[in-house]
Order: sequence, then C-alpha cells, then structure tokens
Amino acid sequence: MIKKLLIAALCFGSAGHTLYAQQKLSIDKVYSTYLRNSGTIMENNQIRGYFFLYQSDKIDRRTNEYTLQILDENLNKVKDIKFQDSKNILLLEAAYNGATLAFLFKNTDSKVLEMKLYTLDGKLKYSYTREYDSRTDDLMKQYETLRTDEGTNQNVFDLGEQGYASVLPLRDGKQRTYEVDFYSATNKKQWTYVPTDDEERYAQAEFLGSTDSLIVLEVMKKRRMLSGKVGASLIGINFVTKKKEFEIEETEDNEYKFLPTSVIKLPGTGKMVVMGSYFPGNANIAKDASLGLAIYEVDGKGKIINKTYNSWGGDFAKYLPTNSKGKIDDVGFLFIHKLIKAPNGKLYVVGEGYKRKASALGIGLTVLAGGRSTAGVTKIVITDMVLMEFNEKYKVSNAKIYEKQQNDAMLSNISDYNSQHAIAMYLKMWGSFDYEFTTAEQDNSAFTICYSDWVRSSEYKGQTFNAIRFNGTKFSTDKIELKSKASNMKVFPAKAGSVMILEYFKKDKRMDLRLEKLG
Repeated sequence: MIKKLLIAALCFGSAGHTLYAQQKLSIDKVYSTYLRNSGTIMENNQIRGYFFLYQSDKIDRRTNEYTLQILDENLNKVKDIKFQDSKNILLLEAAYNGATLAFLFKNTDSKVLEMKLYTLDGKLKYSYTREYDSRTDDLMKQYETLRTDEGTNQNVFDLGEQGYASVLPLRDGKQRTYEVDFYSATNKKQWTYVPTDDEERYAQAEFLGSTDSLIVLEVMKKRRMLSGKVGASLIGINFVTKKKEFEIEETEDNEYKFLPTSVIKLPGTGKMVVMGSYFPGNANIAKDASLGLAIYEVDGKGKIINKTYNSWGGDFAKYLPTNSKGKIDDVGFLFIHKLIKAPNGKLYVVGEGYKRKASALGIGLTVLAGGRSTAGVTKIVITDMVLMEFNEKYKVSNAKIYEKQQNDAMLSNISDYNSQHAIAMYLKMWGSFDYEFTTAEQDNSAFTICYSDWVRSSEYKGQTFNAIRFNGTKFSTDKIELKSKASNMKVFPAKAGSVMILEYFKKDKRMDLRLEKLG
C-alpha cells in the first residue's frame, strides 16, 4: 500500500500551459487497479499531486498495457506514461527526490525486481534490475505492509538528489538478515550493503529515516531463530562512503534498554530526534512491559547528545489515566504513528490505542475444537487516538484522548500469547489501525492529523473521515461522512482543509476522483 510520494508536480507542466483548479476528474478504461498502486505527491509536507498505475488495455493473454497517470494537486492531468509488460507485475513502491521519479516493480513471471527512474518529462532515465527467488519472496511478503505509517514506503526511500535506497529482507542459508541497495540518480551506478557483523544472528531491519548522508535503521536481532530474547539497535549507514557509520546497541550493562521506533531530523543542525520505548536493563524487550517513552538526540556520528525519559506511571499519569505498564484506561496500550517538531520547540506525538479483550466467539470455537482452535480466546480491538505534547526539553507537558469507535482488529491465538509490542507490529503489518496520515505546513507551524472511524448512530451509520487540526495556536476537529457504491474507495491527503477521494467502479471500468472540503 502506497499513500505518499515526494515530488513537485508543477514541474511537469509544459511551458505556456496554464493549469487550472478543478474539483472532479473521471478516468475511463481502467480495466484493473489496485489502491496500493496509487499515492499522493508531496514536497516539504505540501501536497503537489497524485499518481496512479492501472491496467489500461489487454494486449494478449500474457501482456497488458499499463498507464502511469500523474496529476497535479488540482486534479489536472500532467503526464501519462504508457508501457506494455507482463500481466503479473506489481508496483511495489514509488519515491521522488526532486529531479526524478523512482518506481520499484515486481515481476512474478521473471522473478525480477526492477527499479525504473523517470525524468520529469516522463522519459526513462535509468533502469536497474535484480533477481529474487521464492525464499526471498516469502520474506518480502512479511515486509509488504509492515510499518505503513501514513502509508509511507516500506522498502524504497529518496535520499535527495543523489538517488534512492531500498531496504529488503535477505535469506542466506539459515541466516535471516537484510540488505540496503543504493540506486544513483546522477549516473547509472548501484551498490549493495549487507551487514558483515551479524553472523549466526537473525536480523530484521526497518527504515526509520534519513539525513543528508545517512540511512537510519532500527534492527531487531537474536542469536537463534527460536530464541525469545531479542535485542534492538539504531544503525546509521553512510550512503556516501557506503559503510556503517554507527550502531547504538544498549545491553544489560546499561541502566535502560531502548527500542527505537521513530526518527525525525532537525533541519540545519545535523542532529536527529529518536523516540522509542525504554525498559529495565535486564528486560526482554520482546516480552516485558516498557517503563515509558524515551527521546534521544543523536548527531550524525551516532553520538547521543542527551536522553530524556518519560515514565508511564509518573510523567504520563499526570495527563492520562495510565498505569506503570503503559496501559491507559479504556484506551489500552499506545502505538506511536507520527512525530511533529513545531517551530515553537514543542514536539507533538500522534498515538493510537489497542487492547486485548476476551472473545466470546474465540472461546466458543476453542471449546468446540477441544482446545485446538487457532482463533484464540482473546481478541485485539483498536481504540482511541491520543495526541501528546512534549516541551523543548522533551518532557511530556500535555495529552488528550480523541474518542472513536472501537473496532475488532485481530481474532487469532497470536493475541493470546504475544507481547504488546509484537501485537502492535502485527496490527501495523495488517493495516488494522485507523490512523491515515498527517499533512503540515513546511515548517510544521500548522498541521492536520487524519484518521478513519465507523459511526453507528441514529443519524448516520457508516465510515467517516476525521481530522484533528492545529492552526498554530489551538486544536479543532472536523469530519466528513463517506458513503459510496464504488467497488473500492480510498482517501488521500489534499490541499489545506481538503481531502481527495478516489472511487473505483469495477463494472464501469472507471476511476472517479474528487476534492472535498473538511468541516
């Protein structure tokens, strides 16, 4: 699923061509489309357009014609890129670095991943290919929807004018590790980084962010496949020198263990802010409850400049009904979706609740199956949105719960036995959270947090799209009701105060797009 692509779409407009604002657009002859093959086009937090890949014709029983449609932020058509390829290709991810568009395709016929880089006038600049086998494919599928924070990419990321990086799982014999591929946008060069210090370990990497020279990863490691003891590291790979710049790995010798989950860079400082859960030094982060949230400031060499700890039972309990294990009354545990550093020095953090509840259906199925049911006797439900505020010293200074309908997310024995952290990652992998995305002014002086909900009231029953808006001084909320006869529907970020709604009508082979005001 792709919802975000960074690009200045107005650059696509040809000289002398005047673009105008329109609220609706219909695209015909859409024989097949997948909502994961569509995305928003952003630059410096600002919406600049959209892209859509769909099957526009059938050439023969093995070959289709595809159209990559690029629109500006007003839904004006900017560029059509048409090509023919196997009927078994998927657009996995897309990215933009200010000068080129990158698309990562997966061809299940030839077992090839192909990275295509296009110039802004739609011409193919470079094409990179690499093979994959069935074992690697199995691992890739595990990563396919993992960490879809506001739909951001899971495998392909822009690194500025120099190019792009992909982070993919790798199987080498019994070892499970990862590789980082760099694709140049200035000349046709590609290189691969594979860790050499994780022998006999099982490692899984997740992209957290980047700086002007670094790819920042969270890497989870364990010595043996069946080991329940997992370690976490924050790793910086320098894509200029092609080497690992640093690794922050805290062990039992430290007072606390740190599990990094979110990174944002501080523009103009060479530093980044890293947030994650912290645990006692002798804890097992895969099983034990966290003590709270920690915030580190780290420089480009991996030096920790300062550490700030906010405990569940002490600091957060002043603003939320939270116990010492991080569970909030009626909300459950928190999953962190987004960090927003505002020009006033404050850090705003978007979280969403989830909790375990007894499942009458699961209990019944387990009894009928003689205790051998895979349904589990508990279920996981998604609860409310939580917005937290931290001061300039990264201490929590406020928090508010935004209530929404509780929705069932997981009914399996996974919910019976796994830790809160493992369950959160499963929920993210399966796209169970209601959080959608955040849009903001370039300097984050104003921002809008968007999420879905399902309303069951006497006035309206159905899906709604909700926004928490900050104008620089105060917060307000908006929502729109979503009712449609479309086969598929998806909501995208749009210009300030609006959203863009895509509806695909399979019978009519038509895709309708419209801008709709919030509030």
